[in-house]
Amino acid sequence: MPVRERKSFLYPDDPSTGDRRPPRILVVGVGALGCPAAEILAADGGVSCTLIDDDRVETSNLQRQILFDNQAVGRPKARAAAAALEHRFPDTHIVYLDTRFAADNACQLVDEHDFVIDACDDPITKLLINQTCVATGTPFVYGGVMRTGGQTMSVAPGASACLACIFPVLTDPAASGSGDDDAESCSRMGILAPVAGVVGSMQALATLETLAGRGRPGRMHIYELRGARWRSVDFDPRPGCPVCDRPATRRHTEDDKPRRQETCPT
Repeated sequence: MPVRERKSFLYPDDPSTGDRRPPRILVVGVGALGCPAAEILAADGGVSCTLIDDDRVETSNLQRQILFDNQAVGRPKARAAAAALEHRFPDTHIVYLDTRFAADNACQLVDEHDFVIDACDDPITKLLINQTCVATGTPFVYGGVMRTGGQTMSVAPGASACLACIFPVLTDPAASGSGDDDAESCSRMGILAPVAGVVGSMQALATLETLAGRGRPGRMHIYELRGARWRSVDFDPRPGCPVCDRPATRRHTEDDKPRRQETCPT
């Protein structure tokens, strides 16, 4: 059977599910993480993807944002990415939104989807994704990269820690900043393209695992390209978390706790 017709091995082999609608995935941010994640999911063919990003393709993006080429420079990212995916995977349903994921559309967008991929590039949007997904009970996967490292974690509202449990600064937009400082920092320090590819691919894997009922929410996977090192840290909901507010015991040590500077605009 041709590869494009083969259902992902992660989905249960249940004939009764053959006629159900494909899971709807919202990809917030079509950059260094969103591009590989969306490409893998589109290639899988078993999902419907919505891409949202209000940015335009720049020449500097081409080094790590793999859905774009020179002809895409100047075009809206979501539209250019959708065109690239539709050309390669015409059987996959792709929707694009050339707008920003913001407070005035977040609830409706999340409510219309079964899973969210946080591939965005600023703390304010990550805060909004976390809050909206927790409020609506929608599972999502977080990702962040900087230099030669990155990390990713699935969140299952009501069953796992949320981002605010791990990064308390994400509960306060003023403390998180506008994202401009992070963007400037990453521009100065750089992001190694293969790292973004690894983390974005892991986000796609987390999506498929969750859809198949095999996810591990609350487990942070931390990757360092130098030495090809992986480590995983389990988190429980933080007592008194202002977002998910579910008392539990933290299972990590301070030495293992991911650092906020490991997350970065993509």
